Amino acid sequence: MIRPLATLTCLCALVAIVLGAVVTSLERPIAATPVAQIPASAVSFEFLHHMVGGVAVVLMLVLAIALRSKFGWIGLAAGILDGVIGVKGPAFAAIFHALLAQVFFGVIVAIAVMTSAAWKRGPALIDDTWRPSLRSLAIAVPLVILLQTTLGASYRYHAIGVIWHILNAMIVLLLNLIVAVFLIRQFPEHPTLKPAALTLAIITGIQVMLGFTTFMMLILFPETSLAVVITSVLHVTTGALTFAAGLVLSLLIRYNIRRPGSEALV
Repeated sequence: MIRPLATLTCLCALVAIVLGAVVTSLERPIAATPVAQIPASAVSFEFLHHMVGGVAVVLMLVLAIALRSKFGWIGLAAGILDGVIGVKGPAFAAIFHALLAQVFFGVIVAIAVMTSAAWKRGPALIDDTWRPSLRSLAIAVPLVILLQTTLGASYRYHAIGVIWHILNAMIVLLLNLIVAVFLIRQFPEHPTLKPAALTLAIITGIQVMLGFTTFMMLILFPETSLAVVITSVLHVTTGALTFAAGLVLSLLIRYNIRRPGSEALV
């Protein structure tokens, strides 16, 4: 019951993120848009955004009760706080709203992974002999991606320049590819690490291309044009998927790769 519920909650949270990206793209930025000038389409998408987000929080409540663990309650708290903040306000509130949405989505993804059949079968243990430690890099990967999504939200709300988002994108690309390529080459027969690493590498590559495309569209077309809205929404959506893929790989590394002479612990 828990795994299907977690999967459904993941889908709802992702749809809410997509709808939120549509609203942000149509209003750009919400905080500086007079109410009389907000497009009717943005109002409709914002209503759907709140509705789907509310459904995701309710599902998270059921999931937290079923799990009976602090991890589930942390996810629920993040979802509720995100919903409370997700009201028109200053730019920093909107940025924090976007950050919490990623955290909420990430917690649900983690629950889905840790309740999967592959996880329950137990780890296929490998000694961590690489330097720097793969277990350490596993922590860095999702954190750097989360920073990147926060910088992206900050740029969308004109809190920072695009250069910081671009510079950190290079760090994300380099780190993700180094970790993914190493795992694919060193552990080609591992049942979970190789597929997860390959998935992260592919999604990261797509995300970088979408980022470049979005930047070019913003140069060529008005901010609220259909071309910019579509590429921006795709970029935000793939950003959430990149964070999810990085988090999944991080969990699998911590689960399957152990320090020499010790048992693997997440």
